[in-house]
Amino acid sequence: MSRDPHVEDAPAAALPALLVQPPWAGGTREPVVLKLKPPKEPTLVRWAPGRREEWLEAPYKYGQARMPEDTDWDELAAFFASGDALQLWKPREWQSKSRFERLYIGLVMQAPRELGEKLLADERYWDAFADFSNVSADRGAVARYEMAAYPPVMHQLKKKKWSVYALEPFLDHAVAQGMIKDFGDEGRNHAQEAWYEVHGVEAVRLTIPDALRKPGPKRDRAEAALRWVAERHGHDVLAEAAGYYGDEAVQAVSRLRTDPLDVYPDPLPDLPEGWDPEKLPRLLLRQRRQALPLAATRHLLTMLSISEKHKPYPGVPLVVAPLDPESLAEFAWALYEADRHPRLWASPGVQYALAEFGDEGTADRLAPIVARWSRAYVWEAGGQSALNLFRRLGTDPALRHLDRLANKAEDQKWIGRSARELLKYAAERRGLTQEQLADRLVPDLGLDADGSLTLDYGPRRFVVGFDEELRPFVADESGRPRKTLPKPGVKDDAALAPAAHARFTGLKKEVRTVAADQIRRLEAAMAAGRTWTAGEFASLFVEHPLMRHLARRLVWSAGADTFRVAEDGTLADVHEDAFTLPGDVEVALPHPLVLGEAAVRAWAAILADYEILQPFPQLGRPVHTLREDERGGDRLRRFEGGTVHFGRILGMTSRGWEIGEKETGGFRRQVMRMTPDDRHVMVTFEPGIRVFDPEEHAEQHIGRVMLMTGRHSGSPLAFGELDPVAASEVIADLHRLTE
Repeated sequence: MSRDPHVEDAPAAALPALLVQPPWAGGTREPVVLKLKPPKEPTLVRWAPGRREEWLEAPYKYGQARMPEDTDWDELAAFFASGDALQLWKPREWQSKSRFERLYIGLVMQAPRELGEKLLADERYWDAFADFSNVSADRGAVARYEMAAYPPVMHQLKKKKWSVYALEPFLDHAVAQGMIKDFGDEGRNHAQEAWYEVHGVEAVRLTIPDALRKPGPKRDRAEAALRWVAERHGHDVLAEAAGYYGDEAVQAVSRLRTDPLDVYPDPLPDLPEGWDPEKLPRLLLRQRRQALPLAATRHLLTMLSISEKHKPYPGVPLVVAPLDPESLAEFAWALYEADRHPRLWASPGVQYALAEFGDEGTADRLAPIVARWSRAYVWEAGGQSALNLFRRLGTDPALRHLDRLANKAEDQKWIGRSARELLKYAAERRGLTQEQLADRLVPDLGLDADGSLTLDYGPRRFVVGFDEELRPFVADESGRPRKTLPKPGVKDDAALAPAAHARFTGLKKEVRTVAADQIRRLEAAMAAGRTWTAGEFASLFVEHPLMRHLARRLVWSAGADTFRVAEDGTLADVHEDAFTLPGDVEVALPHPLVLGEAAVRAWAAILADYEILQPFPQLGRPVHTLREDERGGDRLRRFEGGTVHFGRILGMTSRGWEIGEKETGGFRRQVMRMTPDDRHVMVTFEPGIRVFDPEEHAEQHIGRVMLMTGRHSGSPLAFGELDPVAASEVIADLHRLTE
């Protein structure tokens, strides 16, 4: 670690106490082991306020249909009593099982109480009940029958871990064992925590014998449960419950590791290779005048080494509060670069440090690395957790990284999908759609308000503009175009010129990243008929320093009117008269099919007069219509039967199509597209593209071109039901594929 002589080590008094004297510095304590017998008491039923009423409605909350009110319940009960109902419970016959489930739940929840009790007591059905039953059905039975439902629900405890979710109102030793068994599993503690809240001291009393048993996994989980109780209700609750077993138990409970800071591996693991505090950047305190001493840095590294990616050692958030955020971010990145985990993309503690301490600069460094990860690496190394940094930051730059990962990451199954989910969540939090959020994430790249950039070399200056594809070009101060920006010369300012040249180099790189995405988004918006309010149009296009270059090369519509954006930002109609955009109108990018032939010709002439090239085909876009014999059918047979190179099929993904999932033998045999109104177009091909060796079958035979009502519905739909623009776009893509 480089030692900056201007930054001295902070004295112990200025440091968090945990970094001076961590809990493990005092040595280890032998656990107290007592053999205690839990009380043998009858099962108690206790409900939290309103919980029973809530559970009575649970079986029907998520779409389970009720049985008709005129059902012959005696006949249905006889059907179950005879054992004939078991014939419905056949392996892999889901329709039959679904009928069994509906009949069973109906008999339990709607029939006269005595009939439901007989069914719950019939042990022949307990295994089936355990197999099909869900939390809602279990809870409904418990709410209606209480102790009559206890035996079948307890039977499930042997079959399924999640059966504890229906045991909340019950209190006895057996239930306590079920609660302890899985306590501490990530994301699975809601039922256990609710149980402890409902039953309080009595639940703790049933847990203490396992918390004082010989060391092992069961004791660890019982301790974790008591620690949860102590965190919320204080240690006195534990002492009160331990009093049942005598003074020795009270003393033993007082020595339990109920303080989360006391929970750490014993012995502590060695620091991973590369985690050398002498080689890592110094960690500065917030005033940046003092730094952590080596010993304190080592303690922090120890805390990170025993942390999990989502659950750090509890001391970490406490000790980093006084540290400088910029210093922490640099430290976390250096730790990531030095880390050498044999299996994961980073050690769990490093994953946590990057996600919690990283800043915008960290995100800029991490995003291109994540984008290059393969699907296999992401799956094996747990790469999805890398997105936690962008999620936690939540800033526009961080969301831009997520947007690029959603569209450009090599691994679209895990990274791409997770990035899209995070973007959806971010959009919802801002009250926007995902498309609206993407509009607002377009960077201005530091351009001037008029969309240009002046590069100052001192004695001379250059102005940067952009062409129809947002490629930057350079002109001198007189407006004369230059082939390229000159390198700084001896007469140029020694500081300004190199900085300006570097700024232009960086701008070209930034624009390459942004341009293709924005052009693609606008083309998709035109095909989908997307609209913007007048205010959105002004701020997102006309006034945006970068997007204005694209906006003025397109034809826009406001209701029945069409207009363009002039170079000075004013609006003009097809007659070249000034156009005022009404405040309450919706603005769109009209497809040529919507514009009509006359308007297309008129606008094409105007753009030609001004030598304006469009960023994508709008006015010159091919327009296609369905043939009369195709409108009533769900197949486009004119595209079926041909042979195409597999590369053309893969190329369709750049236009919004998706390659189907991998099938038997590692082949993909469909390419599909969802239209803006959620219609599903699918093209099948044979023999299929082998995932690991697409060249094996370079030529693919087009099978069927079909239209269905939805992605998963499978119901055929006549192509004539498609929106004409959607039909035109699909046909155009199929022409590109087959011609």
